[in-house]
Amino acid sequence: MTIKQIAELAGVSTATVSYAINDSRQVAPETKKRVLEIVEQSGYRPNGIAKSLRVKQTHTIGVLVEDIRAFPVPPVINGISEYAEQNKYQILLYDLHMLESLLNRYYQIATQKKKINDTISWLLYGARVDAIIYVGMFDRDISGIFEKIEKPLVVSYSLTADEWNRSVTYDSINISAALTRYLLEAGHEKIGVITGLEDTYPSRMRLDGVRQAFSEAGLSLDDALIKNGDWEYQSGYDCMRALLAADEHPTAVFAMNDIMAAGAMDAITDGGLSIPADISVVGFDNRELSYYLHPRLTTVNIDLKGIGLKAAQVAIDMINKSDDGDAVLTLPCELVLRESVRRK
Repeated sequence: MTIKQIAELAGVSTATVSYAINDSRQVAPETKKRVLEIVEQSGYRPNGIAKSLRVKQTHTIGVLVEDIRAFPVPPVINGISEYAEQNKYQILLYDLHMLESLLNRYYQIATQKKKINDTISWLLYGARVDAIIYVGMFDRDISGIFEKIEKPLVVSYSLTADEWNRSVTYDSINISAALTRYLLEAGHEKIGVITGLEDTYPSRMRLDGVRQAFSEAGLSLDDALIKNGDWEYQSGYDCMRALLAADEHPTAVFAMNDIMAAGAMDAITDGGLSIPADISVVGFDNRELSYYLHPRLTTVNIDLKGIGLKAAQVAIDMINKSDDGDAVLTLPCELVLRESVRRK
């Protein structure tokens, strides 16, 4: 049955039928009820493609992920999907499968520039999405990666300084300062730091946070106690072994992710020492394994779902020309205090 036939049966105009179905304008309650009863009885379904051509919107957001298997990506997608559904948008997910091509060389994202922009073009002109949300698998500055497009593009779990895009990320500096402050207040001044890959964005931000907390306390971080890892378990183990080999080992260690923290904890116990009695350990990311380590690991929780929710909100606001224009939105993190830290 067509919308014209429904209008004839209801004794109203086709415009009134459209208003009643879409709830877009005020329709008398008895008229709306009569129209919707006919719609339900007839099994009528609006032609979404025709409507999208008419209003030049598909109510679809393209979600372009670097790799769906990477740690932060699924909860970010969950947040995007939830907000989109609540606002009557659907998502079209595309996975770039970058895990093998980049491994832990996340800073080499420029090598994927053509692939990224070719996929964006397909989403825009093939799938006709209204906006694109790009989900990084690593937090870093990816300015200059995207070619300028006429529709909204929101970067999540990474950031860009491109003035036509928006970014949603998390506050790495302040939470790292808070975690370090927690160790200092527990009586630990000799703190070892196991960074991720040297000169990567999160390593720099988190180290800045550590130094900030030391400065606030009137102390100086001992650079000899900073060891550069690569975000993987073995580097955490090796860096911890190097810290233990010093004449006086630290009483606490901040590993910049939970994977390296697990390696550090194994190195400590393999060295005949106890956690936290001899050395306290903290991590970052609140991965599932942090709860099952022994002792359970004190760490940092990133609101990954919240990043997705906010990215979707920004994208839809941009579609509707109602966003506040903030180039970068930074969400707070929270400390997750468990049993791996001892007060001296």
